[in-house]
Amino acid sequence: LVPPCDFIPLFERNGFIVQLDRYMFSQACAWLQQRIRSGKEPLNIAVNVSRLSIMQDDFLQYYSNIKERYAIPDGLLELECTESLALFDERFRELVLELQKRGFRCSLDDFGSGYSSLSLLKDLPIDCLKLDRQFIIGRFEEQSTRTVIEMIMNLARKLGIMTVAEGVELEEQVSFLREAGCDLIQGFYFSRP
Repeated sequence: LVPPCDFIPLFERNGFIVQLDRYMFSQACAWLQQRIRSGKEPLNIAVNVSRLSIMQDDFLQYYSNIKERYAIPDGLLELECTESLALFDERFRELVLELQKRGFRCSLDDFGSGYSSLSLLKDLPIDCLKLDRQFIIGRFEEQSTRTVIEMIMNLARKLGIMTVAEGVELEEQVSFLREAGCDLIQGFYFSRP
């Protein structure tokens, strides 16, 4: 087993990440189409998209075409973009709006992992905010960390943004996040990837 933290940086450096992103998106759409055709309840699927993929000239067209090819209904596919992309690319807001017009949901992944900005939450029309796992696994027991998490959850809720906490491993973390109003919780506590 090779964890993503070992191969993603290499793929980002050599450019292969674009092919990997597109392959994973296509596979997610194929799986979702099969699920829908078999009569099972559709699920929302979130797929990571790298900065390099988003910078491709055909990004919007490619992802829209795959969604259409597999006849995925609007609102079921969520594209996860990193916080750093939103911070350093002024075109990102327009991209999010265009993706939403095309039936995608957009999330801001790894929030709090770098130079988090509250103006991002104010200015970006994102659907979901994914709190970086470092909030949960690093110094979670400290009251200051819990206060920041509660404030982020409260702010996101007031802005109409759904929240997801990543990296949850302990019952204590689950209980706190539920009380804080976190919408979705993911991590080893529930299932290994």
